[in-house]
Amino acid sequence: MELSILIVDDEEMAQLNGEYRRVDATTDVLSFPMWEGEGGEVCREILGDVVISAPTAYAMSRERGVSCEGVLDLLLVHGILHLVGFDHERGTREAQAMEIKTLDILEALGHRREDFDWYMKEEAWQD
Repeated sequence: MELSILIVDDEEMAQLNGEYRRVDATTDVLSFPMWEGEGGEVCREILGDVVISAPTAYAMSRERGVSCEGVLDLLLVHGILHLVGFDHERGTREAQAMEIKTLDILEALGHRREDFDWYMKEEAWQD
């Protein structure tokens, strides 16, 4: 599998968010699955793209007292899970599955699960 990761500033993230999601604001992470859209069936070994806002990640780390590396890992895991089909916006059951998988992966990367409770409560449980 192949994956591209792009780290951008808030201005570029807001532009992408506006163009692809019709949301006129920056966000922390966006995922663009290769299998969606025109030509998605051509190259199934390319997973897609994950775009992370560096300033937003830094602000999240300072606000929550988590290392910037930890927040970047969290956002990357979140983005990759979207690429493989998880979507917390499809309802509570899907949000719970995505939360469990996210925490399992972060723990495997050496992070403490409890360091990310704030993100799970704010992000993964929204319908």
